[in-house]
Amino acid sequence: MKIKTKTAIQGYFFLLPILALLLALSFYPLLRTIYLSFQDVKLATLGKMQYSGLKNYLTIFRRESPNFLKTIIPNTAVYVFGSVLGQIGFGFLLALLLNNKRITGKGIFRSITILPWVVSGIIISISWRFMYEPRLGILNYLLSMAGVKNLPTWLNDPNLVMLCLIVANIWHGMPFSFIIQTSGLQSIPEEIYEAATVDGASAFQRLRFITIPMLRQFLIMNLVMTSMNTINSFDLIYATTKGGPLFKSEVMAVHMYRRAFDFGKLGEGAAVAVIILLFNLFLTVLYLRLNKEKIEG
Repeated sequence: MKIKTKTAIQGYFFLLPILALLLALSFYPLLRTIYLSFQDVKLATLGKMQYSGLKNYLTIFRRESPNFLKTIIPNTAVYVFGSVLGQIGFGFLLALLLNNKRITGKGIFRSITILPWVVSGIIISISWRFMYEPRLGILNYLLSMAGVKNLPTWLNDPNLVMLCLIVANIWHGMPFSFIIQTSGLQSIPEEIYEAATVDGASAFQRLRFITIPMLRQFLIMNLVMTSMNTINSFDLIYATTKGGPLFKSEVMAVHMYRRAFDFGKLGEGAAVAVIILLFNLFLTVLYLRLNKEKIEG
């Protein structure tokens, strides 16, 4: 046997454990979910599955309360857009600020910034729920100290609940964007900035023509991963509002869980999971395609 062939076989042999884990923990559950989405199966009768074709998908889109097209998808779009914009925007600004040479103690500030990301989502949900509590929450306490009479009910207000959840999610996910953007900023050679400064470029011009173009790959990766994490977001919303009030905060991930486990309709829950998967694939392909066209241009 040739040395190259032997080395290749050894390489594939060492890959077998991780491939087995991927098959067991990723590919099989994915295929099983797709299979269940075409079955008439309930949580109480798992052993009595019956092929139902597209019935689960049609039921999801035809249901009036909550309506998937008029309520669930718009809620998800608002939640994803606000969260992604806030996480990437604040993460970039904070990374840009802490990348400044004139700031001392940057290691301490970076460690503090990362803390929200490493805390459990359930703990964060409970903490923000207490902060938004109308009678005992710190937000209404500060507002009352400032003289505000008509205190908001925050999570119980249909007009405020989504904004409250977006703020909490930005606080929780912003450190991830901060880490990626910090890595990108530190990969830019300092000599480029020095040459631009010598040529008379202002701080805004250096940001526009050097920093942002050279961070494009990091921004695209950040955009893809943050969008996918937000679309799949479940624990923050479910532990805080469970989709209420009046379905105003029920996004696709929460809707999937409620159909599958609160109502026991696993087929419908699996169908919503497949729709979430398709949304993730669509956004990923779209972002990568836009980035490819920009690079080629």
